[in-house]
Amino acid sequence: MSSPLPKLLVLAAAAFIYVTAETLPVGLLPEISGDLGVGESAVGLLLTFYAYGVAVMTMPLIRFVREWPRRRLVVITVAALALSQLLSAVSVGYPMLVISRMLCAATHGVFWAVVAPVAASLALPGKQGKAIATVYAGTSLALVAGNPLTAALGQWFGWRTAATILGVVAAAIAVALYFVLPALPVTRAASETKKTPRVLDGTLAVLCAVTFLAVLGHFAAYTYFSVIVDRAIGSAGTTLTLMLMLYGLFGVIGIWVIGRTYDRWPRYSTIAALGAVTAAVAVLWCTVIGAPGSLAVFAVGAIALWGLAFTTLPVCIQSAVVRAAPADADKASAIYVVAFQLAIATGALVGGVVIDLSGIVAVTAAATVLVAAAMIVVVLARTTFPRSYAQEPVGAATR
Repeated sequence: MSSPLPKLLVLAAAAFIYVTAETLPVGLLPEISGDLGVGESAVGLLLTFYAYGVAVMTMPLIRFVREWPRRRLVVITVAALALSQLLSAVSVGYPMLVISRMLCAATHGVFWAVVAPVAASLALPGKQGKAIATVYAGTSLALVAGNPLTAALGQWFGWRTAATILGVVAAAIAVALYFVLPALPVTRAASETKKTPRVLDGTLAVLCAVTFLAVLGHFAAYTYFSVIVDRAIGSAGTTLTLMLMLYGLFGVIGIWVIGRTYDRWPRYSTIAALGAVTAAVAVLWCTVIGAPGSLAVFAVGAIALWGLAFTTLPVCIQSAVVRAAPADADKASAIYVVAFQLAIATGALVGGVVIDLSGIVAVTAAATVLVAAAMIVVVLARTTFPRSYAQEPVGAATR
């Protein structure tokens, strides 16, 4: 069997461009607002619309495409992303921009539902977690390089130029995927699966509960990352940029670490990741209570730990999803994606409500409690998160 690394790297590039495109408005909020003549809050809602759009459209679409060969599906989703970005670049008003991003949102859920099972099916036996981690490295690199680069391009040449470049790069990646990936037809057994087994329903419920609690807590706080940095370190501006880069850089390290530990110790890896996120947010909670900048050193360390740990969670949970449903990994992954996106959108909204009512101290406290609750669920769910996996091939349904 030839090395799957080239195929996984192209999939990682697709993940990179998807995350970069999804979060484009974050770094170019003033530019988009001024160009389209809408308030900055309206531009911020693009992320909320996107997340809820993914949640609503993923399951119907994954049922529609369940019998498509996976190479065709991955190529089409990335090509749709390219089209979405190019349409965004020529949007004549806010409604057209929303519609353009909804095209991307529709394919986003399908892409993330199949990319982990595809990566697992390409992996060598016993290396599924490492393969998924390789693909998810693209998401961490998007935080380190993709988002700052598109923000810089948008500030220098306009946000439409940045969107155009993303569209062109996505189109090139779609072509590369077509030539690099094998056909990956769906087996008859997988295509005829109509109902998820009851045991799997229970396992997915636990996995989705952990996902929702952890991601809800994370995004309740991460949405107001700039406020945390300002209160905990005592300054924003350049410091905020540096802290975002620190978070992303340690996220890359976290992906490297989890790729080498998860397949051997899935349970302990997941508990360690959630425990580290809980500890990091708890430290930040303490730093925002005191005088601004009084515990800056601890805040910097907590931000690094936060980035290191949270970026590993999608690998841990997505790998567990694929392991739990080898005959219908796409459907199980789609349910997981819906839970993840609902948590993103809800976390941002909950964080906004809490910060308006009680301030950033209450937000970080709530985030700590939510992530700790997710860790407790993992500790109790010994069957869902076993100490080790048998070394059997996973993802046969997508071969």
